[in-house]
Amino acid sequence: MHSGIWRASLTLAATIAICAPAGACLAQPVHEAAQTCPTDPLAPAHMPVVALDTRPTAAGVAAAYGGMQYRRSSGLAPKEIALTFDDGPNPNVTPRVLSVLRQHCMKATFFMVGWYAKARPDLVRAVAADGHFIGTHTWDHPDNLRRLTPAAAESQITRGFEAVHDALATAPAAEQAQIAPLFRFPGLNDSPYLISWLAERDIAVVSADMGTDDWRGIGPAAIEYRALRYANESGGGIVIMHDTKPATAESLSDVITLLEQRGYRFVQLVPAPGARERALSVPASLLYPVQPAVQTATVVAASAAPGPRAADPVGAWIQTCIQSVQDATRDLVAQVQTWGN
Repeated sequence: MHSGIWRASLTLAATIAICAPAGACLAQPVHEAAQTCPTDPLAPAHMPVVALDTRPTAAGVAAAYGGMQYRRSSGLAPKEIALTFDDGPNPNVTPRVLSVLRQHCMKATFFMVGWYAKARPDLVRAVAADGHFIGTHTWDHPDNLRRLTPAAAESQITRGFEAVHDALATAPAAEQAQIAPLFRFPGLNDSPYLISWLAERDIAVVSADMGTDDWRGIGPAAIEYRALRYANESGGGIVIMHDTKPATAESLSDVITLLEQRGYRFVQLVPAPGARERALSVPASLLYPVQPAVQTATVVAASAAPGPRAADPVGAWIQTCIQSVQDATRDLVAQVQTWGN
């Protein structure tokens, strides 16, 4: 049997944005190289950031980043890489990804699927607590929003933002503010209508400059090889990985180290100053205001009370099973298609 088919069967950011005294945001990321990461001498102790302008164009088109599809520059310098993770959170992989990112003092941007955020709000909170920003990736990851009616596609995006917000509703304000006005289309399948719809809500679209093909169900060694190959071809940029693939978690530390050894530097994509406020002020906003922090005793009582599916171990197990089946099915279909080509 074809081997691919068989395999298929990282607090707030130290600096969210660096601004001049007059309040104008610097175009380039600021690198703090005075201190190095204690567990990764090739990385800085504090992650540099690149702020994305989420304001739509004068023509009513959403800000869109990622050279695989769009021309607008993300502001990354040559040989800079921004890690992004899709499709989670996943109980078997996301914690391992977070551990690797902490080991390398790195922060990323996660594009979460609403269904899984609802099932595991604890993992959404873990991502936010580690200083990673959270964008969304629809409610249940239909492969192509173009195939849905406008109303159904809008609902997919709206419910995705709502689920992430609900998962952080009782979290500290700083963690709630990690929800960014950033969206990634499943399969990168955008449409002119949805690009305009997102523009009206001040939501930016984030595509990518490179991938690692980890979604294909390939092993760690293949992910490492492709990450180096594609980084060399693109010169760096926004990279898509998936915190639903065990091989991604297994290869991530080596991918980071191998790229560092070749002179690449890592940055975190963050929304530009004022982006959340603008997205909150528009009609039919997809974002929600930060709520007052909930006292610890209240949180404990709420977590002990029955009701939420995530607090139910049997329900959580079922959700994990469903996710695993969906992931495995998607991988297998992709492998069969790839083999057939």
